[in-house]
Amino acid sequence: MTKYAPTISTFAAVMAVLGVAWPVIFNDGSALAKLLIRNYEVDTVGDADFEAAMVAELYVEQSAIPKTHSLNTTTDTTNYVSTLQSIDRAAALLCLLITLGLTFTCRRWPKLCWLYLIPAIWLLANAQAISINGGNAFAELAVPAHATRFGLLIALPLILLKAPKYDRAISWVLRISCALTFAIHGWEAFQLNPAFQDLLYITAGHVNIELSEWYCHGILRVIGVMDLILAIAVVTIINRRLLIWMACWGLITAASRPIAMGFDAWPECAMRLPNSVMPLLLLFHSVQINNNKTTSNSLNDKQNHITP
Repeated sequence: MTKYAPTISTFAAVMAVLGVAWPVIFNDGSALAKLLIRNYEVDTVGDADFEAAMVAELYVEQSAIPKTHSLNTTTDTTNYVSTLQSIDRAAALLCLLITLGLTFTCRRWPKLCWLYLIPAIWLLANAQAISINGGNAFAELAVPAHATRFGLLIALPLILLKAPKYDRAISWVLRISCALTFAIHGWEAFQLNPAFQDLLYITAGHVNIELSEWYCHGILRVIGVMDLILAIAVVTIINRRLLIWMACWGLITAASRPIAMGFDAWPECAMRLPNSVMPLLLLFHSVQINNNKTTSNSLNDKQNHITP
């Protein structure tokens, strides 16, 4: 691993967690909290009461709809939601502080870097909650789509410990994470994800280009095919130009959010920085392994010449 890899990876990790944590702390909470709140509210209402209310809504006058909620139930729900939102913000802040703090402490106490797994689990749990909550196109694919985010935090302890025994694990964590994210994004683009269409239309509008639907769909399908090819390639070969292009393309797609939606969308860019950094880390890692092999072969050759 080159000398720049730890700095780049820790910076990307901080930005990714910050991008996810910022809306949780200052806006409407995480997907995981929303899932827990929804499940609690459904359980509080009860299946029988919910069915009775729906039947009354469809077939009976409004005055006949059963009123089963008591004031105590409403108060309990409000208290639960308030408590859960506080815990949600605290968890996001804790993960952010862990990621930020480890940037400075891991150099002195290397074993602390395993704490990166805490924000990794938090990001993974939120991705799973997004897939369960639904509501958006392709939400069910959130876990593999976010693979570079939690994958980076899984790879970080292995990278920072700098132990040769982890080289193979580092390589495959980076490769699989990149492949999953690029494959899902490619599939979404090929299937004309409405969010991607909006990005193209808005970005084109900023430069006074009237993008027709035909061109928009064509561009997305080309991007989709490219991303799918990149996803397959990254797990089969290690190519310098390929990885550099993946890093550049990841940065372009991350930057497209604030470009299209304004600076207020910077968290959307920050949380996607691993899409660009992970291919770079894989490139650095492959270069380091090749250098180690070259050095080892040179030492063996010298020993063979010295030995009579």
